[in-house]
Amino acid sequence: MLFGITVIICFLSSALLKKTKFIGFLALMVFAFLAGDANPSTTLDYQVYMNHYNLLGWETSPFEKGYTLLSSAVSHAGYTYAQFRMFFAVLALLILFMGLCLFTDKIALFAGLYGCTVFFNDATQIRNLMMISLVVLGAGLLAKEKYVFKILGVAALLLSTQFHDLGFVFAVIIIPLSFLNMESIQRLYKYWIIGLYLLGAVFAFSSNVSIVQLFATLLTKFSSRSNSAENVLTNFGRGNSLSTIIMMWMTLFLLSILITELARACLRTNVDREKVKILYIGSAISMVVAFFIVLAPDYSRISRNAFVFVLILLCVTLEQKTIVFLTKQNLARLLLLVGVITLTTYINIQIWGPSFAESLPYLAQLKK
Repeated sequence: MLFGITVIICFLSSALLKKTKFIGFLALMVFAFLAGDANPSTTLDYQVYMNHYNLLGWETSPFEKGYTLLSSAVSHAGYTYAQFRMFFAVLALLILFMGLCLFTDKIALFAGLYGCTVFFNDATQIRNLMMISLVVLGAGLLAKEKYVFKILGVAALLLSTQFHDLGFVFAVIIIPLSFLNMESIQRLYKYWIIGLYLLGAVFAFSSNVSIVQLFATLLTKFSSRSNSAENVLTNFGRGNSLSTIIMMWMTLFLLSILITELARACLRTNVDREKVKILYIGSAISMVVAFFIVLAPDYSRISRNAFVFVLILLCVTLEQKTIVFLTKQNLARLLLLVGVITLTTYINIQIWGPSFAESLPYLAQLKK
């Protein structure tokens, strides 16, 4: 009930009010409560996190150093895993809120869309929640003009890698590309898409063993997680079904059109071009999954994380529109938006299997 009411209030306030930071903040805190108060018996990954939390000091943690240090500090202070999880979720969503405020005033709209799409994935994979929150904050700081903010932005992006290895994907793409102008990035984007789809097609019908081994070697050198390389070799190189690959390719193709349309709409207004550029880069990272999805379904989470940037870009675009006329072109855009949101949500539920789908009503606390 709490989740449903929160989402409804988010959408209603977004339609009636121009600035919804406070309502959006409250909504994100509701989401933090739902993620932190998750039921151990109905939430995937909960038992794994709790078991390793209870073994801190008795084993070498299998998680990244940032997560391990933070959990160790809370554990040594005498708090249980349930208390740590609540603290961790609140902290992550506070960081996300700060990052969102650097981009848009329509925080409630973002919260409503995020809650209905990929939030429950992050509520389950709690380290990922902290990682993408730090990435958004870092990206927002990089969009600022002053170099002190850009330095802090780089630091936040690098810090994200200490909570989840996928932070590296965002750090190594966003940081260097942030120094290019928007026109150069738009030109590169065309080749980026073509190259990734070609690579994906090649490896979909051939061996990907060498690529997986290369990723494992790189993680051995740079990751703060002790078993990252082993994890890649055993879990992230098992391939994928052709139907899942094709479905993801179709979704990414539609997503690419949506990203381009949103960026163009923003650039025709007086929105800060640096903001648009950073959001465009963050959104475009989803396209790497055109290749990675061939290796394993788990890589879909890259696209899921990049989808957060798509939602922010959408909020920034709508922030500039006071009246939207129902023309054929706008209707087509609306259908494209609904299609992308629906497909993205469906894929991110379906790809994690029936157990995750069954956990959703419990995560939303619609079932006890």
